[in-house]
Amino acid sequence: MSLRQQFRQAYVNQRGLKKHRSDPLWIRLVLAQGWTLTFGTGFLLLNASLSSRPLTPAWWARMVPAHVLVSVCVMLSFFFLYRGFEKFAPQRWLDQISRCKDWRSGLFFSIYSTLCALLGVTLGMGLVDAIWYGNNLSRLLGSSVFWVQFGLVSTAISLVLGLSYRARWKREQMQARMTEAQLRLLQGQIEPHFLFNTLANVQSLIDFDPERAKLMLERFTDYLRASLGQLRGDSTTLAREFAMLEAYLGLMQLRMGERLRMRLTLPPELADYPLPPLLVQPLVENAIHHGLEPRIEGGEVAVSARVEGERLCIEVADDGQGLDGPRRPGQRSNGVALANLRERLKARWGDQGMLELRPREAGGTLARLCLPLDFSNPTTA
Repeated sequence: MSLRQQFRQAYVNQRGLKKHRSDPLWIRLVLAQGWTLTFGTGFLLLNASLSSRPLTPAWWARMVPAHVLVSVCVMLSFFFLYRGFEKFAPQRWLDQISRCKDWRSGLFFSIYSTLCALLGVTLGMGLVDAIWYGNNLSRLLGSSVFWVQFGLVSTAISLVLGLSYRARWKREQMQARMTEAQLRLLQGQIEPHFLFNTLANVQSLIDFDPERAKLMLERFTDYLRASLGQLRGDSTTLAREFAMLEAYLGLMQLRMGERLRMRLTLPPELADYPLPPLLVQPLVENAIHHGLEPRIEGGEVAVSARVEGERLCIEVADDGQGLDGPRRPGQRSNGVALANLRERLKARWGDQGMLELRPREAGGTLARLCLPLDFSNPTTA
């Protein structure tokens, strides 16, 4: 990563709440100096525009260091108050603020930034008044000029933050829509392979096992009804996702026979939880194609959903050959499907969406899909 990209990334990271900062300290210090210069220049120009005295060289000689001191106090207030909030606030608070993509997040940052500015300006002006004029802080706080300046500064900060976050939300929303559309298009390109294979199986069964061919066609119709309904919408529910998985696994069970066993567990209270369509099926397909089909005896696929703290976790477990099992000649890799799924999670939830694959102690593979739990924020693409 180039130096310019590091500064850009550090600047972007400043606008979020994180308990652990990975940006280099020296880059954060340079950015802090830049904000200090910005605050100092803004305060100085504001004071010059409101001053009734002539702007003589003596005025500038006195005001420049004074405003540098005020801007340093403001910058330190922002740093310590925001960093203290990140360190000591519960993680669920930070997650909730990060999930809010509307006026609530902007209101929080505007109010909190105004408090930071109030503390910094009060301390800075108190030091300036004590050093240059020998007055006390109570006299400063009783001055109408001070409150006029602070009101203008806080209004400017709130306006800039509000416009900045609104523009950021619009960009993130647009990027998420584009990413979701591209991945949905790719999913639509992959889906015909499964459809053609299923129709070929039905055709091969018609002559020597018409009853099984009829049953497979019925299961295939159920799967199409469930999956195509999801593809037409921007969101689905866990109940509809599990219904589609049941239809898909039932269809695969007809192909594999007794070699495939399935178990689906969905708590009733999670049935209406919203999520993007076709989010779990790639994990089930991966479990069958890379875990169970290569084994002569087959195995079981278990899909379950539950709440863990502030997250919804969906698990797809199989007792197949595991992550280190040998690949059959011509077997397609699962890397593309999993990479696409991770991209969808990142576009939708950022760092709060997680996909993890790990070996099971009893053999096989466990895929864990964890999403932020928020019933009040329905999923929209």
